[in-house]
Amino acid sequence: MAKKILVVEDEYSINDILTITLKNEGYTVESVFNGEDALGKLVTFKPDLVLLDLMLPDMDGFELCKEISKDYLVIMITARDNIFDKILGLELGADDYIVKPFEIREVVVRIKALFRSIEKEKTNSTEDFIELGEGIEVDVLGKRVFKNGEEVQFKRQEAALFFFLLNNRNRVFTRAELLDKVWGYDYYGDSRTVDVHIRRIRAKLDEPSLIETVFGTGYVMR
Repeated sequence: MAKKILVVEDEYSINDILTITLKNEGYTVESVFNGEDALGKLVTFKPDLVLLDLMLPDMDGFELCKEISKDYLVIMITARDNIFDKILGLELGADDYIVKPFEIREVVVRIKALFRSIEKEKTNSTEDFIELGEGIEVDVLGKRVFKNGEEVQFKRQEAALFFFLLNNRNRVFTRAELLDKVWGYDYYGDSRTVDVHIRRIRAKLDEPSLIETVFGTGYVMR
């Protein structure tokens, strides 16, 4: 079954080119031009991915991103090419970002890379259940993490990064290697994406030492 993508973009020309191109790529696509209609479409269309413009006419795109990223993959589209906006979007739950103006093929490649990273099997471990750190238990096969008996609600890419490091314990990875292995070889984002996701994982687990920073190199899970 074709993946479903919701395009939320108020510029008609950009909305059109995204919608037409993605349909030609074999995706099922719906498009809206404001946040209110986007919320309605989430209920009726139930997309696998939302392409979200942050500059919407009726609501704050960052707030909308925070709300919908709890349940959907989100690639944010922003005309503001500064690191603060990118990091804020990632902190609020976006899985990736694209800066305007963009090449349409870049958008297609980023979408394919994100879907591929989500669907790829992340573990070859034969362990079913392990304990990590203080009060952290991991259902390896079910890919669930518990802290003091309560399940930790990871975003998709947070979970992908966590389980990749878990299955490669004691091996140090550079940020570039993690982008390659977790996000995909054709991911165009910068290394700060990794830092943001590591920070979110640490905060949710309340165990900063579980994933160590190897200064000048990258990260490792012991």
